[in-house]
Amino acid sequence: MNDKLDLILEGIKELQQITRAIHDRQEETDAKLEALAMEVHKLHGEVASVKEDTKRIHKRLDYQILRIARTEEEIYLLKPEKQ
Repeated sequence: MNDKLDLILEGIKELQQITRAIHDRQEETDAKLEALAMEVHKLHGEVASVKEDTKRIHKRLDYQILRIARTEEEIYLLKPEKQ
């Protein structure tokens, strides 16, 4: 009977070790997941900033294209007509 009890106690100890190891791994996984979530949040902010910069650059480019078109029109109108 004592041997059976010792065997059961040994099994319980082994299960406790396995449970602790699983718990520790889960904590490590949770920490890594949290770090990844923070990195994704940071990248999301950077992408939003790049989008805003791109939008502003496109507006300025559109304005410059309009100015070039107006200048070309003025030059065309100032040129003497060829006969």
